[in-house]
Amino acid sequence: MDRIDQRRPERGAGRGRLHRQGLVRQFGVSNMSAAQLALLRDSVDVPLVADQLEMSLARRDWVEAGVLLNTPAWADGGFPHRTVEYCVAHDIQVQAWGSLAQGRFTGGADTPAARFVADLAARKGTAPETVLLWWLQRHPAGIAPVVGTTRPERILACRDAVHGTPSLTHEEWYGLWAAARGAPLP
Repeated sequence: MDRIDQRRPERGAGRGRLHRQGLVRQFGVSNMSAAQLALLRDSVDVPLVADQLEMSLARRDWVEAGVLLNTPAWADGGFPHRTVEYCVAHDIQVQAWGSLAQGRFTGGADTPAARFVADLAARKGTAPETVLLWWLQRHPAGIAPVVGTTRPERILACRDAVHGTPSLTHEEWYGLWAAARGAPLP
């Protein structure tokens, strides 16, 4: 045991070295839970500015974690509880990767949720991709969607999400959530 402890660097050794050398300005992480973020924040001197998490209308467990906790519906929930709340409380921007849900709600998909997205887009004069991004942006955590597509037409379809306030009412936001769940909220 002593031998292992002797090889392990002192806690916090090298803290912020890359930052002090000017090699990086800021640090962000991906797929970290609240507990992991807390441990990392305690171990580095440079503030964390972002946590990228898979979040979309298809991957809703991050929002359902706070609503369905302690119910039978959450038995299979895998998203670490309170991660989004931790980020908000510590000024860590939540960034959503996979925000377009790989086209599950756009591009001719024929499901009740996809039809609801298409209907909202038509009523608002925008693309379905923009509606998906608005759904994330409208959340009080100030989620910043990351669009990972390299297809120019999908990038152009997201352009309305860049300017101004997300144009969804509370009723539309919850309607999208319920349609994607395929069941009403509890």
